[in-house]
Amino acid sequence: MKKYLLNITFMMLVALMTTVSCVQKVEQGIKIIEKEDKFHLMIDGVDTYIKGVGGTNNLEHAAAHGANAFRTWGGNVERAQNDLARARELNMYLMQGINLPKDSNMYHNEEFKERTKASVRELAEAIGEHPNLLVWGIGNEIDLGNANIPAAWKFANELALLIKSIDSRSLVSTVIAHNARALDLIAEYAPAIEVIGINSYGSIVDVERMVNESKYKGAYLITEWGPTGFWETTLTEWGAPLEETSEEKRIVYETRYNNYINSRTRCLGSFVFLWGQKQERTPTWFSMFVESNVEGLPLNGEKTPMVEAMERVWTGVEPTQTAPVVHGFFINDKKQTENVVVKVGEIFEGRVEATDREGDKLTYVWEIMKEATVLGFGGSFEPRPDRYGVVETTEINTFQTSVKEPGNYRLFVYVLDGTGFVSTANVPFQVQ
Repeated sequence: MKKYLLNITFMMLVALMTTVSCVQKVEQGIKIIEKEDKFHLMIDGVDTYIKGVGGTNNLEHAAAHGANAFRTWGGNVERAQNDLARARELNMYLMQGINLPKDSNMYHNEEFKERTKASVRELAEAIGEHPNLLVWGIGNEIDLGNANIPAAWKFANELALLIKSIDSRSLVSTVIAHNARALDLIAEYAPAIEVIGINSYGSIVDVERMVNESKYKGAYLITEWGPTGFWETTLTEWGAPLEETSEEKRIVYETRYNNYINSRTRCLGSFVFLWGQKQERTPTWFSMFVESNVEGLPLNGEKTPMVEAMERVWTGVEPTQTAPVVHGFFINDKKQTENVVVKVGEIFEGRVEATDREGDKLTYVWEIMKEATVLGFGGSFEPRPDRYGVVETTEINTFQTSVKEPGNYRLFVYVLDGTGFVSTANVPFQVQ
């Protein structure tokens, strides 16, 4: 009887060990599965939703307020290794970018393709299989140029297969703009792509329908999203795009995340843009933090209301400290939609209406810049526009000045509450 019980116990232990071994085997790596009519991202067996940021700035703050991933657009081996070290330190995942050109001619250039494959192989061999490497982003918006062609997507497929031969753990993706034809071409010519990244701003309301109606049948990530883009907004009579105030952007961020990202069945998560600062038409358009170290500008990279928005939606908890609320910004009592024109040398007044939920004392920083004329494409570099005059700081919500040179300008206001938050607004105006 004892021998029988020992045999039974031994068999049960063997079965249990076999089961544990199988479970461990199934759970390893990063997979996309479909269950209950919804796509799920499984990281080592854990169902994970990506709450990501675009860029490598202020990652400690992102991680502390609910973010679990960040995205880059390229970089060499050393930079990628450093990014993965930061990801591991902060318990985050990395989307590693691979830069590809938007020029269709390059995808018929064998020398370029061989050189690119060699550099991708070097990178994959250096960082592949890293536990904090989530996904490879092969190209960013190459469809915005003239490269939305079969040859380009066939090459993306070659790179995806190359990466997977070295790094079987991580996913491979490519990133497109809001482009239905690109989805169809990827489905046809790049079957090795496991998930598609889509950059979408005002059009984000239409992403799920676009994906559902395309030939592509897999999951997607929203790899860039944020405010309404300068290509989507109203223009002044002289062609200056109208930028939302930071409070309007806060509402946009929360609404778009809750309604068009978090609730979508084929969406695995997102990377909000930009978790940092950049000049693109203005210094504030896509910047979730303001500038620092700009001569004459008393700003130090403060957080905007859009950071507050992400803290709220990522955690589901109301932040204890919030940004000032800009209710309106005017020049001579005219809104930006009213094509503000002043005469050369005429004294005019900027006025901002702002409050603070916590009752913090507000200060106001005023700056006039010329309208941007040296413009980038697809997120490429733009220089900061020239400043007119000097920056002024006031403790009142109005500012009077004049401009003595005809041209197109913007008046910016930065409303600071002394707690590390800042709210922004600007009005384009013309001097005649």
